[in-house]
Amino acid sequence: MNVKHLFINLTDPVIFQSFGGEGFWSKVSAPAGTVIFKEGEDSQDFYYVFSGNLFVDKSLKDQAGAQKRIATLGTGDFFGEGALLSDKTRAATVTAQSDSVLLKLSQKNFESLVASDPHAAVGIILGILKVLNARFQDTNERLVVLQQVAKLVRESSGSADLALRSIVMQLQSVIHHGKAVLAGVDGMWKAASEGLSAEEVALIQAATPRVFPLLSTVGAPESYADASHLYTAVHAVDGKLIGALVIPVCADCMEQDARLVLTVAEQIGHLM
Repeated sequence: MNVKHLFINLTDPVIFQSFGGEGFWSKVSAPAGTVIFKEGEDSQDFYYVFSGNLFVDKSLKDQAGAQKRIATLGTGDFFGEGALLSDKTRAATVTAQSDSVLLKLSQKNFESLVASDPHAAVGIILGILKVLNARFQDTNERLVVLQQVAKLVRESSGSADLALRSIVMQLQSVIHHGKAVLAGVDGMWKAASEGLSAEEVALIQAATPRVFPLLSTVGAPESYADASHLYTAVHAVDGKLIGALVIPVCADCMEQDARLVLTVAEQIGHLM
């Protein structure tokens, strides 16, 4: 689900003016590398991504001060909603990945908007709540799928082929493009979604012989992405590469779907 479409399209000049315009929002240029705010800082401003891309990182709270990337934001996304919904400190650090332009709504200006145009202010809050609710529902659905996958692995009772097909069906129900392929290193497909186009089949079949060596080298990453698909390694219990879980990806879904597929691939390794 592309939840950003549930929020107000503030890149549209007419809509922008209907929700306060330049009287309440300020446009902020953020060159690549700019830290918009840091985790733990006071929450003061709400941001809408007018253009560009940003990283969202959260501290792992270890001695090394390591950070985990939890999201990538693009045009139409928002962040810093805590400034409007509560007085909590920033929950993560946001940094411009590329040169970006943001629309900023301060707490003070939002309070003024509430007084001067309550309908616009309510519309902003409702838009935020719609997106947050959709994210919550999507997370719940993915957790259910992970539970079902774990159950299928536990209860396979030797019928691995049937379990693998069921796992692919579970996965395709929640990933963005709704398609998945489980390919073995022998070139045979162990399971695949229905509805794959001939072009998609050809692309995956042509790419897997090239991708498997990349995934099997010492120190290789768990996943490899080309222009259209993500290939996630499936390892046996002894660590040997035995296949890849392949899904179509785009900028809107890459990060979130990649995390889910990695977890599913780890489970599949117990069956193949």
